[in-house]
Amino acid sequence: MVIKLDMSSTNRFLIIAPSWIGDLLMSQSVYKSLKANYHNCIIDVIAKPYLNDLIKLMPEINNNYDLDIDHKEFGFSKRLKISKQLKDNNYSTAIILTNTFKSAIIPWIMNIPKRIGYKTELRSILLTKSYKLIKHEDSMVNRYLKLIDSSFDKTFRPYLNLDPDKVKKYKNKYILNDTKKNIILCPEAEFGDTKRWPQKKWISIAKYFKDENHNVFFVGKDIESSKAYEDIIDDISITSLIGKTTLKDVAYIMSCADLVVTNDSGLMHLAASLGINLISIYGSSSPFYTPPLMRENHGEIIYKHIQCSPCYKKICPLTDDLNLKCLESITIEEVIKKSKKY
Repeated sequence: MVIKLDMSSTNRFLIIAPSWIGDLLMSQSVYKSLKANYHNCIIDVIAKPYLNDLIKLMPEINNNYDLDIDHKEFGFSKRLKISKQLKDNNYSTAIILTNTFKSAIIPWIMNIPKRIGYKTELRSILLTKSYKLIKHEDSMVNRYLKLIDSSFDKTFRPYLNLDPDKVKKYKNKYILNDTKKNIILCPEAEFGDTKRWPQKKWISIAKYFKDENHNVFFVGKDIESSKAYEDIIDDISITSLIGKTTLKDVAYIMSCADLVVTNDSGLMHLAASLGINLISIYGSSSPFYTPPLMRENHGEIIYKHIQCSPCYKKICPLTDDLNLKCLESITIEEVIKKSKKY
């Protein structure tokens, strides 16, 4: 997506965007805050190509440039190429939302006057203004907003701008009708098992919603894990879209839902940014650190603040009855009870 720059604007921001879906969506609060404080500013982002469809739904962003570099790749030649491509854009400020040394290289090569980020990986030499990072001291969204001397309020809540005509097309394509409630279940979390409510419990709530005469849709991308749900898929009341949709597809499908039930994941933040009724299930992570930035009275968070939680670990170090207790202790009945409100 390329839009001609308004070179008369004195405030031109280049943002190095986060690489994860949820983090990117939370970063929209930064763009909203910038637009509120610098009304005619230009906001360009550098981001992973797979996030393009979501970025195009953020009206605050003027231009998006691909950073097609693997996570473990330094990619200096590619970063140099982007720097040369953007050098005539005359950015006044670069905001580096990610924490790696290499993510600060492009603004440094371009010699952008203000280069703001956190003091991580000895990269202060690349920045003109840096902040000390104390992990988990503040929420992720406020961690981002701190870089522009702002803090979160509801006017900065992420919200994606969908095309109403496309919403209608998706409703028709996936038979998301208004005669029944449409429930979307998101049983995955790319982080790992410590964020995934057990599959047997997802199966139980899917059966419950079917018995309540609701339409149920599983969404995600892990085709292998989707095999656990094969026995309950009938493509009438319970449908699996796992591995069959793009991020853009999921956004439009979710916008038609009456309720989304999800683990703490990128899709949780996607549902929140669409203003959909939401039940969020937390395990090893914290709803203080990465809460769904949802509309008021449009969601519930289920989190068991047991002694070892949040641990932020990908693999639970405990065994026997204590293994994944943060998730196992969340009952099917608890989720069902909260769903009745919606």
